[in-house]
Amino acid sequence: MMRKLGIAAFLYIIFLCCVTGASLNDTKTLLRDLLSNYNKNVRPVHNQSESVNVTVQLNVKSIQEFNEVSQVFSVAAAFSIRWKDESMTWNPANYGGAYQMMTSYDDVWVPELILTSPSDDVESLGAAWNRIRYFADGTAVWLPVALVTSTCTVDVEIYPFDTQTCTLSYIAMGWYDSGEVFFLPATEEVDITSFSEHPVWDLVETTAKSEQVGRYSQVSFSFKLKRRPAYVFVNVVLPILLLSVLNVLVFLLVPESGERVSFCITVLLSIAVFMTIVSAMLPRTSKPVPIVTYKLIVDMVISAAVTVVVILNLRIYSRETEISVPVWLVGIYRFWKCDDCQKRKTETLGKTSKATRIQTVKIISEAENENDINRRLSELIDEEQITWKKISYMVDGVAFWLFGLATLCSFAVYLAIVTSRGE
Repeated sequence: MMRKLGIAAFLYIIFLCCVTGASLNDTKTLLRDLLSNYNKNVRPVHNQSESVNVTVQLNVKSIQEFNEVSQVFSVAAAFSIRWKDESMTWNPANYGGAYQMMTSYDDVWVPELILTSPSDDVESLGAAWNRIRYFADGTAVWLPVALVTSTCTVDVEIYPFDTQTCTLSYIAMGWYDSGEVFFLPATEEVDITSFSEHPVWDLVETTAKSEQVGRYSQVSFSFKLKRRPAYVFVNVVLPILLLSVLNVLVFLLVPESGERVSFCITVLLSIAVFMTIVSAMLPRTSKPVPIVTYKLIVDMVISAAVTVVVILNLRIYSRETEISVPVWLVGIYRFWKCDDCQKRKTETLGKTSKATRIQTVKIISEAENENDINRRLSELIDEEQITWKKISYMVDGVAFWLFGLATLCSFAVYLAIVTSRGE
């Protein structure tokens, strides 16, 4: 029994020796010794001709804002920045086994990372409340968090099937000469393990790279974003198509309704309002002009042409019956009705008035042969049947198919262009 107690006591003593860490006094002493002769304005390398290699890792939590009109891109991000500080090394055995420590951001040297394309004021990364963790070999770890707001050039040519690329670039401009500080990305991609999806934009791809810009080292993080087009397609594109279809349906309204012109003007104004709405959703730039803007312009031109045709056709419809229809219009009408012209002639001949029948008998008696009879009867029937109202109906039919085809073609071309370029 005593032997077992002795073994247990021995193991307990060994355990205490292994787990005992540095005391508060040890840490205070370590911090005092390291910072007593420390100068944060001097790069932390003994050989000042050497560069300080700074490794930067970006972890994106979410996309806070992407405003296409103001071209502002904002993300909530956490950074992991590491470098070697040769002035902050120690032997843990001399300080109670302390192998790491933390100190204030303002007390030590930190790399100045400045965003090259800020949307507001130019500021360096970091804040006074940040802490730097040091390890015994001089490795420094800085974990700042920030809401990074940058400008981003937007290309909305194929809106709403567009893909945007925004880049956050950090540089030590104005602080260090060439080769004094060199930025390196920790990985070739941005860390998105804790990323929260955005309701409008899909994060398709990220890249991280370092490059030399003039005399300075720069680290850049790029985000490739693809818009989710469902919302814009349902609320903008489909209403534009429906307005275009309504525009053509005016030719199915009977002229007696008296609503044709007001209907056309209402549709024209609706398209103009939609053009204003779409313009407010996009940046004011001419390079490039969104294809949807061209689509709306085409729709406005078609709508204006429809309005003009409707007004002119109403004038044709209202012409006096005493005014004869020109021969060339009669020819066009015959061509348009060629499928059932013989049937109509036969039916019309049976429904003619008494005066017309007398005229028919006269034609037959004066005709020289059967061909002459058919020709003169055809002219008589056409003169009685083809009126200005029927010419107006013909114009309605031709315009309906012509403008309907133009509307469908413009929409099909728009979809083909934006979907092909969006792939």
